[in-house]
Amino acid sequence: MASLLGQFFTSIRGSQEDIASKGLAYILEKSISAKIVINNVIKNTTNLEFGKIKYITQNIGKNKERPDISGMDDQGNEKIIIEAKFWASLTDNQPVEYLKRLKEQAVLIFICPKLRELSLFDEIETKLQISNITYNKNNNIIIVNENKYIFVIDWQYILEIIKQSLIENSEIKLVSDIDQIIGFCEIIDNNTFLPIQDYDLSPSVARRISSYYDLIDKIYDKLKIEINARIKLDEESKGSLKSTGQRFGYSKYFYIENYCIALELHFILWKTITDTPFWLVIKEDWEKPQSSEFKNKLKKISATTNIKIYENDTNDLLYFALKPKLNEVEDVVITDLANQIILIMKEL
Repeated sequence: MASLLGQFFTSIRGSQEDIASKGLAYILEKSISAKIVINNVIKNTTNLEFGKIKYITQNIGKNKERPDISGMDDQGNEKIIIEAKFWASLTDNQPVEYLKRLKEQAVLIFICPKLRELSLFDEIETKLQISNITYNKNNNIIIVNENKYIFVIDWQYILEIIKQSLIENSEIKLVSDIDQIIGFCEIIDNNTFLPIQDYDLSPSVARRISSYYDLIDKIYDKLKIEINARIKLDEESKGSLKSTGQRFGYSKYFYIENYCIALELHFILWKTITDTPFWLVIKEDWEKPQSSEFKNKLKKISATTNIKIYENDTNDLLYFALKPKLNEVEDVVITDLANQIILIMKEL
């Protein structure tokens, strides 16, 4: 979700976690229904029930520990600590010093990206073990001293259910505010290095990605036979188009009729737009952008062929997203992707 706050992500200095947690604290301060959502999440996870809770930020403790958000009951007892995490490691105070300041029947919640839930939970356990703190585990909940609970939840889940509650309770002004936080968290996720998982290092991953490069060349070879694709415009042309590796992947340049074609393995479009690595760009001239008239023609072809087309904001070009057949052998995949291109070209 795009948001104004997210657009300034790269200009923000300091802790993005602080901005996200202060935004969440603001929502909790202003909205009774948002407070109820947190109480319900806690009840459903731990069976602890809380009444009225007041949320404050940066409540510094005796050992200079500073939780992002503290939830206080009517008697001023700290019953809830909420800590915002993205991809940074736990600090020296987390979670041990936080647990020390919590009394009986209390909960420590870490909010993080979905992909980090498992590794963060393991990191919390390690910290407890190093500090010789005895605990029990019940599914994804850590229980200390039989009445202090720790659990990890993901940003998208908690923000979306709060947003839904705001809508249902007609707190419309706060909906746009939480949309800002959601957009900001998405930008952080999309611009942050993801921890390497065991599976990421499997040779099968390298083999898979390598095969995508090979498919681009093999699709071109199929198009040479089926529709006279070629790397020279005509016999008199002096130079030939060359395939090139790109930061985003790989491009195969060629001609079909007089049209300029780029068949691309495009990781950025795959990551940000839709679920395919294979993309097709058609131009009338290599040196000129797609004209408005030509873009309209491409959009009509997209509607006719049911092959989705998307605009790449970085270069103002329209790209066809070529979806490969699933669970098929290589020849079938190559033929199908080539046929999608042939179908598009016949409409031109």
